[in-house]
Amino acid sequence: MFYTKDFTLVSEKDTHGSKYGFISSLTVWINKPHVVNRRLCGAKIDYFAFIEEQQLSIKLSELTNDIDLGVNGHGEHDLLEIDNLQGITENEVAVILRKLILKSAKDINHDKESCVIASFYQISREDSKLNILEPSSYQLVFIQGSDESNKIQLKKLKDSEQASNDDFGTFEWMTNTLLPKLCNWSAESKLKTSVTSLRLIPIEEYSQKYQDLKEKYGKHFVQNWPESTDPQKFVYEDIAIASYLLILWKKEREKKKLECLQSFVDLGCGNGLLVHLLASEGHSGIGLDIRKRKIWNMYGKETVLKEVTVTPSAENTFPEYDWLIGNHSDELTPWMPVFAARSSYTCRYFVLPCCHFDFDCKFSGKQQGLSNYRTYLNFVKEVGEVCGFNVEEDTLRIPSTKRVCFIGQDRTYPKEEESSIDDKRSIYIRTRSSSNQSSNSEADDQHSAKYQKLDNGQKWSKEFEPRDQSKEKSRNCQNIDKDIKNLIINTVFKKVLDCDKTEVRHLSDGRIWHKGGSLPLGEVVKLFEKDVLKQLKSECGGLQTLLKNHNSIFHVSGGNVQLRDLSLDEPYSKKSQLSKKDKSQYFKTLQCWFYANHPDGCPRTEVTCTFAHGEKDIKQIICDKTNDLKADDYSVDEG
Repeated sequence: MFYTKDFTLVSEKDTHGSKYGFISSLTVWINKPHVVNRRLCGAKIDYFAFIEEQQLSIKLSELTNDIDLGVNGHGEHDLLEIDNLQGITENEVAVILRKLILKSAKDINHDKESCVIASFYQISREDSKLNILEPSSYQLVFIQGSDESNKIQLKKLKDSEQASNDDFGTFEWMTNTLLPKLCNWSAESKLKTSVTSLRLIPIEEYSQKYQDLKEKYGKHFVQNWPESTDPQKFVYEDIAIASYLLILWKKEREKKKLECLQSFVDLGCGNGLLVHLLASEGHSGIGLDIRKRKIWNMYGKETVLKEVTVTPSAENTFPEYDWLIGNHSDELTPWMPVFAARSSYTCRYFVLPCCHFDFDCKFSGKQQGLSNYRTYLNFVKEVGEVCGFNVEEDTLRIPSTKRVCFIGQDRTYPKEEESSIDDKRSIYIRTRSSSNQSSNSEADDQHSAKYQKLDNGQKWSKEFEPRDQSKEKSRNCQNIDKDIKNLIINTVFKKVLDCDKTEVRHLSDGRIWHKGGSLPLGEVVKLFEKDVLKQLKSECGGLQTLLKNHNSIFHVSGGNVQLRDLSLDEPYSKKSQLSKKDKSQYFKTLQCWFYANHPDGCPRTEVTCTFAHGEKDIKQIICDKTNDLKADDYSVDEG
């Protein structure tokens, strides 16, 4: 190898994986280091080549003195494919130059890697020259054993351990975090080695933009969030989406040599934060939604939000805007490509599907071998293609399970064919109409096409109806029947308390409090009949949502359910909604659930517990604009 010093720090772990599996796991570590180390945003492959082993020293010297990044067919977005490493011969070494991209704005290091026995060397850049730093080297070695008793070995120089400034480069971190991951990945038969997220934009620019927006806007809105939703989720999700769009639009301006910043319309803008972020960064646009939110009053004049009902029709096209945005736009989601296509030939769209809607009803149907979500995504993509867009798919990095987005930037037809393409759009919409499934004749289709294209404000779909939000529907299981809610809470509580592996707390007042164990959500689901779960789902939530809403009782994290440990000084991992208000007005206004239901009572005393221990301990709530506060509201938000 390039350096022959003895490795003084050695650690190894058994694996059920094969040699091929080990190479696959290395590919994951090279392409996607951020899945192991959350301090990283990703990686970029700058150079990849096979080199004869006896020529390695000479070639590496040439490489560090005169390297042209991006040669050999590898641009800044290219990834290492597993087939690349499988093609290596016995006398060759694969040399890879990888740039690690940190989430924070710190120095970015390079690793030089030669695979099969994978040797990693840290690289520094001085002027245009790359220098290999020997003390930072480590090796990952696959050892073939007998009877499938294979091992993966980690070797590290002792000097390099002393030189490590970051905790993710230490021998301890590699042994406890990286090595187990590699062993598990090696044993997986269908390991995904390529990066699936943020493929359409430069990851380095996105990371920097996200950090900039997070520092400028994140803390302010999290601390002053007036809505009942979780600010940690919604604020940072919209910051991530805004970062993505800003970099996507920057890339578009460079490609098309555009001088002006793109304009936009956000259809179904909800809280309007995404509109505010984009407008604050210089892009003119508006947000439209069927219902005004409290937070709208917090934005400045540059944020234009309108409370209007948007229906698919000729009067709701936007020819003066460049982009249409559908961020969790519900019943408008499948219409986003149609809106864009009929607004103007140059109009583009971005859509992030969430709830499953067809053109005029709930989406139904499932493709064999695919999930309901993937089936719906395929439908939304198909709509864009029928509308004449070259549809691109990407996956965002947001705190949501629905992260796949579609982008329509370019048309697949010349402008002169607009009329004939629009006939196809109309026929496609009509064939999916909920009241026209039985009509399949060509004459009906042609009649439909004429109807769909009528001007003067006529609707493009007779059956489309926007949701009635005059009375906002609870989206967190609050409308579930009280008896069913109590059944679920008590059942889960008893099951968690009676787990095989339970924890016991010895309290300062001499009492013993049983905390119970941890129960996977999959096991919790099996405790209830299908009709109960169906009712939960119909309330725009589910079992996990209901348990999270009662976070004064349960702690749901990592797919497991535990009891909330009130014996701790700080039992809650996140600041609750009410922590931003005057807690004193809600202190002792609700009964303590543990005091009334746990066999050992509440782990806190009457003095230290924020909830009332008995009727004599309860106080009247003091508030002016929150007289309609329910007991569940407090137990959900405050815990």
